[in-house]
Amino acid sequence: MSWADGLLEIQSKGSTTAKAGSLAGLHEARQAHQSQFFTTLPLSHFCWRLVEPLMERLAARDRILAGESAKISVLDNSVGSGRLLHWATPDVHSLYGVDVDEGCIASLSQAAMNAGFTYEFIHAGMEDVRPRHFDFCLANPPFSINLQSAMLSPYECTSYGRFGPNTSTRSDAYALYQALDAAKWVVAILPTTLADEVYLTACGKESHPFKRLVALYDMPLDVFREENATVRVSVAVFDVSIRNVAPHRQRVYKLEEPVATPNLTIAARRQPTLAHLSAEESQPAVTRPVTGDPIVRVCHDGRWIRLKFQCGLTEAMVLNAIYRDRIGAHRPHAEHRYPKGVEYVGQGALDLQIHLAQPDPMASFWAFISDIGRAGGTPHVDASLMAFLRRQIRFTERQKEPFRHTVLMPGAGGGNGSTTEGTAKKDHLVDPTRWGSPVIKAGTVVAFTEVEHGRYQFELNGKSFNLPYEDILGRFDLKQPESESEWKEVYSGLAIQFPGLAATWRCRIQELGIDTWLNRGYQIDDLVELAIKRAGVVAWSMALGKARAALAIALLLGGKRALVVLKSALVDEMLIEIGKIRLDPAIWQVIESPAQLQSLRPVNIISVDRLKGPLSSAHPRITYAKKLRRRVGTIIPDEAHFLGNIDTEQSSAVWQVSAKRRFPLTGTPAGNYPRDCHALLAFAGGDGTAAQPYGYRRYYLDPGLRHSMALAERGIDRVLNTFCDFVWVTREFEDELKGAKREVPRIANLAEYRQMLAPWIKRRVPKEPDVASCVTIPEPTHVQHLIEFDMSHLLHYLVVSEDFSSWYMAGLDEGKRNNLVAILARIKAVEIANNFPQHAKAAKPYAELTRKQRFCIDKLEELVKAGRRPLMFTGYPGNAELVARHLAKRDIDSVVIHGGKTIKRRNAEFESKYRQGDVPVALVTYGSIGEGTNIPQCSDVLLADKSWSARKESQAIARALRGENEWDVQAHHVITEHSIDTYMQQVVSFKADSFNAGFDWGTPTTSDEEFLHLDVIFRRFCRELSELMGVHSHDLRKYLEKETSHVQRIAA
Repeated sequence: MSWADGLLEIQSKGSTTAKAGSLAGLHEARQAHQSQFFTTLPLSHFCWRLVEPLMERLAARDRILAGESAKISVLDNSVGSGRLLHWATPDVHSLYGVDVDEGCIASLSQAAMNAGFTYEFIHAGMEDVRPRHFDFCLANPPFSINLQSAMLSPYECTSYGRFGPNTSTRSDAYALYQALDAAKWVVAILPTTLADEVYLTACGKESHPFKRLVALYDMPLDVFREENATVRVSVAVFDVSIRNVAPHRQRVYKLEEPVATPNLTIAARRQPTLAHLSAEESQPAVTRPVTGDPIVRVCHDGRWIRLKFQCGLTEAMVLNAIYRDRIGAHRPHAEHRYPKGVEYVGQGALDLQIHLAQPDPMASFWAFISDIGRAGGTPHVDASLMAFLRRQIRFTERQKEPFRHTVLMPGAGGGNGSTTEGTAKKDHLVDPTRWGSPVIKAGTVVAFTEVEHGRYQFELNGKSFNLPYEDILGRFDLKQPESESEWKEVYSGLAIQFPGLAATWRCRIQELGIDTWLNRGYQIDDLVELAIKRAGVVAWSMALGKARAALAIALLLGGKRALVVLKSALVDEMLIEIGKIRLDPAIWQVIESPAQLQSLRPVNIISVDRLKGPLSSAHPRITYAKKLRRRVGTIIPDEAHFLGNIDTEQSSAVWQVSAKRRFPLTGTPAGNYPRDCHALLAFAGGDGTAAQPYGYRRYYLDPGLRHSMALAERGIDRVLNTFCDFVWVTREFEDELKGAKREVPRIANLAEYRQMLAPWIKRRVPKEPDVASCVTIPEPTHVQHLIEFDMSHLLHYLVVSEDFSSWYMAGLDEGKRNNLVAILARIKAVEIANNFPQHAKAAKPYAELTRKQRFCIDKLEELVKAGRRPLMFTGYPGNAELVARHLAKRDIDSVVIHGGKTIKRRNAEFESKYRQGDVPVALVTYGSIGEGTNIPQCSDVLLADKSWSARKESQAIARALRGENEWDVQAHHVITEHSIDTYMQQVVSFKADSFNAGFDWGTPTTSDEEFLHLDVIFRRFCRELSELMGVHSHDLRKYLEKETSHVQRIAA
């Protein structure tokens, strides 16, 4: 007789559920039984026999029967009816377990109590407990159930889920990791697929929990037959510590037959704990004693209002009146995601930035003070809070004001009051974002009157509406020809709105002598605006003097100490500029050692790589950024588009400095997608403030939050939903902008996007009248060279491409979404086959020069013979070296610059040989030459292969576009027809068009074009492959293999 015989009558859900006859039935069956299959008694006894000898040794060593030590603790983290504990005895063992079946837990607890066991059984899932310090864990977890919980421990088997990182896992894998974390000795019944993975890991990896595996027993196929299941399972036995010998593996045919018992190591034992995470008791929110003192002191900590009480009763009454209710009861719908920290409906009243967002901030604040009085408190407002609030009101007024902006507006009339007519292209809503918006039918003729720069008014059904010119072009066919485009000032700027402050700052600039070297008119004007606002993104186009602007900002607005952060390759460029303006050496330094941190100067220059790096290898967590934290008043990161990704080490280092004033500089604030500038705006303008409401870590600061936080949304959600065009995104991307998504590089709400940028982006372009009057920047002539494949390269390319397309299409046909990493890796293989098939990592070997490579070599030779100095960009260092070797055969000298050389070496070589020397050709990889490098010696930029990034290509061409350049600069785009180049060109053109529309107010040219997503692109790509060869797509692979072998025989 066993204490658990009565529990054998309990049937598992799996044993009473009919077997599935189809995939749909399998899903329904799993929903019904939740993978609950109890361990059969013979299998339970088999598992117990494997560890029973060790239990007997422990009992004898510790004199457990004599009561001299604690009993042997045994855990089952999916205990069910306790089958794996069937063989325990009350005198030796204490029993613990968890399960989601409440009936099983109740019966098991009763039986254990009747038998006299020390026990603890909890009705919970394994994800809701934290077991620690157990002696043994015997587990038969449910197989292949997806667990989603915020309480999961972050084991190696967890992944991104609906609640964020490490909130999703598979039940059997998680149960195993939890058992290994909880117990010294583990016996686990696993699906054989998982057991195989455990075995391979145990035999391979140097350090892993699975290295504790001592033995693995593959069970008979019918071991779960009485549970109405046929499944391959294995029993894994783990020792207390990692082993360096291969585990024993054995196939078992009959459970009653003896097997080799694993040799387990004896070890010391501890008191076990089984923490139930959801069972934690709450503590009182108000613990202050009741004194009867009604005074409430109102002060602040940064943007947050802090209330200080003397009486607990007053505290409870006032906080209840302010908070009103918990936010959960007011959630507008089940999928609404609240920002972090939002817990109460009325907590917005404690955020000073929300008060500052109101039409009358002071009235809003005093209304809040009145609420305290009505709740029974006597508010005493600190004088420092009132002074701070008044300063912030004035400061926010300046922050909200847009920078001066002059843009090239497409002509549609003769200025304000001019009219034009258009015919609706199709049925559409006047305002798609408003319910009940009027509909304009296709063919309707509408008269538009210009009311301000770029906005037009029209009447419909007796009501007036406004539309931006870009929307008119997208929705209507204009009847009259457009007039010539003209430069218009869309915002007058801060100098006009605050003339007194502007005059003061101009005087200060003259006192410091900055105007003697920052001598272009627009530069001084912009410096004055930045000084008035005390923040902003200097988004001047390339070659307009951002290096000198950085120095001017540091001297004028840096306070006692300013920090200029540069890419490593640009430090030497900055030193050249400092030499030109003859800046006093006593006021600046380049930080290259920890000792210099002890004596900071007014202008401190540091590379971003050094900023994120450690002071010494002995203390890798103490970085330069950490030592500089809050020691500089102003930070000026150059080429600051890297801040668009807030989670990189570079961005983290710049944020960690925590300077009060921030002036990032970049010519491409959103180089790829409209959302790329969001983190940059948060860095410069604040994270969810009255002047910059689009929070990145915080909420979108809507003025309505003053009265209720019920509709509060995360700032990143607001940006994604308002400005981005997505087809689908993963949960990881929704949470942290990381992970897979399908996004169209197009601005969804152009007018509002421009309004978001206006207060923070100080934009200048070369053709702008104020700029053109000071400096002439060469306008490049773009030349596109379409190259056809030669036969040998075509065959090579088609084989690689067909491998990719077959794999990709097979995934689609099976209804799967192909793994993003695998897609990118295979796309890269196609790119290599097209651009540099000689690559060491190419999917197929290829040695000959391609027609594209021969064209580049010929074009470079042609340009050199014409007396020009070309610069070739490529994505592959090996391609640059290959071209250099072939140029040398033609007696043409060249300098090769790529990431394989140190920054100092490549800067020195480039400076001595190309910029200052007479080497006619430079062959460089994208990114190896600093993005701010000036190369006025260059006459032609040759893009040997396409990039997926519009910013990379524009930055490459811009290296030559400098005022000192006397060449008629040409940009050569080399594209192989019928290759992946065509599709990359589409992506780049959409990204460039989106940037131009948002930042430079250009008219979108791709708004009516279809954006071809990856699946559409590659379906067409596969079809084109077949058409090129003149065979049916099903016969393409055979044809390619035949032709390839034929060419190889000829070559042999």
